[in-house]
Amino acid sequence: MGQTGAPLTLRVTELAVSSFRRKGEFPLSRRIRIVLKSLALLIVTALVAGIVYEQLGRRRDRARFPQIGRSVDIGGRTLNIFCSGVGAPPVIFESAGPGPGLGWAAFQSEAAKFTQACWYDRAGEGWSDLGPFPRTSVAISNDLHALLKRAGVPPPYVFTGASIGGLNSRVYGGLYPKEVAGMVLIDSAHEDELLRAPNFYLGRTAPRSLWHSLQLTLEAAAFIGLVRLTQVSPARGKDPSQLRPEEFIAALRSRPKSIVGNISAGIVLSESYAEASGVTRMGDFPLVVLTAGQPLDFGDPGLNREAAAYQQVWIHEIQPKLVGLSSHGRQIVVPNANHGSIPQELIISSLHEVVMEVRGGTSSH
Repeated sequence: MGQTGAPLTLRVTELAVSSFRRKGEFPLSRRIRIVLKSLALLIVTALVAGIVYEQLGRRRDRARFPQIGRSVDIGGRTLNIFCSGVGAPPVIFESAGPGPGLGWAAFQSEAAKFTQACWYDRAGEGWSDLGPFPRTSVAISNDLHALLKRAGVPPPYVFTGASIGGLNSRVYGGLYPKEVAGMVLIDSAHEDELLRAPNFYLGRTAPRSLWHSLQLTLEAAAFIGLVRLTQVSPARGKDPSQLRPEEFIAALRSRPKSIVGNISAGIVLSESYAEASGVTRMGDFPLVVLTAGQPLDFGDPGLNREAAAYQQVWIHEIQPKLVGLSSHGRQIVVPNANHGSIPQELIISSLHEVVMEVRGGTSSH
């Protein structure tokens, strides 16, 4: 009995295991496989749905926001530009921050009364394609150079740059000095901000080693519809033809490609400041530096005191450095204006003055 019991027990065990397997008595591994397969299917389905959602959204955007301007191929992608008026030198408007060049429309209509005036959409903004990373001031300036050349807008130009647009205008002048006839800088950004401004003025920056990874993540999020899903367009549920100009521009700014383009430039903003720091003198063309005399209101007494103290540094130490870009530069401090409220009339009159000086040959180029 002892010698035959073990083989019999082993055989019974084998039969039991076989029976359990046939009857599905080991469900854990099967359930894990089913869960993993279901999860993978769910992820793929969600990705496909997101991509379709984004593509439909882009098609809807094209229908709801017909292009203002014309697309110009600059080498495998297009940028949008809109020009009106006739005469030389052409005025080129550089936007202050995120958003389409359409924000300059009211200024353009006035400038077009005395010369050709053009606004354009930087890569990703308005009706322009996204551009390759990194979106530094040098990249933006090279884009604009190619755009103006292929659009048939002849140099030299008078640049009108506000805030970060002023920084880009400086970099353009450093890259293509013979193409600059004059400038109007409107409370223009300056690299000294990084050293002199209170901390709450400055945005957070990511380590350089993460820049490209952040960009790829952002592009992927836009491609699968996540960026669009998180945005609420001001134009939702409204007829675009009935939108006020500021609502129309806000709707363009809320589109995924605009958000991607804006963040892309923000990621590398420190690099743009570094690029501009090498441009300290550009020539002897007419230059007007318009400087806000009042700080922004931050809604906190302590912050406002810091902002007021920094505003004096901004007026008397930082902005005068921009005047030194040209031997024909001058500064106008606008006492009751802040960074975003320098009057249109003053900008246009300064622009008209610079254009007339260029035409009159009162400064050499």
